[in-house]
Amino acid sequence: MPNASHPSFNAYKSRTSAALQWLVQQQQWREQAANLLQRRIERDRAALEGTLESLRGAQDWSDFGAATQTVWRDYLLASAALWQENVAATVQGTGVWANAVRDMSQQWQDTLEKLKPGAVAQPGRSGAALPMREWMAAFERAMSAAGSAGTAVSKDAAQAHGGQHGR
Repeated sequence: MPNASHPSFNAYKSRTSAALQWLVQQQQWREQAANLLQRRIERDRAALEGTLESLRGAQDWSDFGAATQTVWRDYLLASAALWQENVAATVQGTGVWANAVRDMSQQWQDTLEKLKPGAVAQPGRSGAALPMREWMAAFERAMSAAGSAGTAVSKDAAQAHGGQHGR
């Protein structure tokens, strides 16, 4: 059976695919956020248990002070690691979002060109598409610059994390 082109179905398929991809990415972000929340809860519980254990084992104020310093150091180190992971995830999520918007816009533009009455499949020949192409080019340049800056930030964070904690 020949594969006939159905421009209105293709437009629907393109929009629906983009929306579903966006929903998948949102679900991944929610899972990542829930994972970070769980780790924060575990960090807080460990600090409370450590403080309680310090109090039980302390013979005087200096014992208690020394033991709680260790608890607070561990708490702050865990907090810094979580913060760095959150920053890296945010930078990565921004790049994924930018790529999805770029792809969705390109699909939308291609679909609109095919839906025009009497449209001939000649890429780059449509005058109506020029403003969209200019906008997409500017958007891609901005996202590329943002991605480069974000990559530098996440590399700096990773180096600071690795160098500071010996990992």
